[in-house]
Amino acid sequence: MDCVFCALLEGRLPADIVYSDAQHVVLLDIYPLRPWHVLIVSRQHAPFLSDLQAPARDSLLALAERLGRALRRADPCIAGVNLLLNDGPLANQHIAHLHLHLIPRRRGDLPALCWRILTRFLPFGRARLQRRLREQTQCLRQALAEEG
Repeated sequence: MDCVFCALLEGRLPADIVYSDAQHVVLLDIYPLRPWHVLIVSRQHAPFLSDLQAPARDSLLALAERLGRALRRADPCIAGVNLLLNDGPLANQHIAHLHLHLIPRRRGDLPALCWRILTRFLPFGRARLQRRLREQTQCLRQALAEEG
């Protein structure tokens, strides 16, 4: 079975890349739980955190912190960010390639988050969502550039 993240990293599948470095690629989740939901995807195919080489593992949290600042710059309504790493299939990891979710949160968004958890894979409104993801990609790239 082919890994969807490996295919994205190799250019065999399209992706709007927000940020890229030697260890990781950042992109918006195509089935976001909340607006601005991003993924930090390891360039190394590592199913578990313990499989990830030390340089990538060591830089993961620093990149997440930088992205958190950029997310708040891109949208001042973001009041917090959930960091979610599903480490293995029993931990609800659907793609066996290490990735860290950054799920921005706004005050009072819990009902919308719960609804999205139930409906995120339904095909309704995909064209509108894809337009929003493209716009957010550009905005987040700018916010990261301002971070330095």
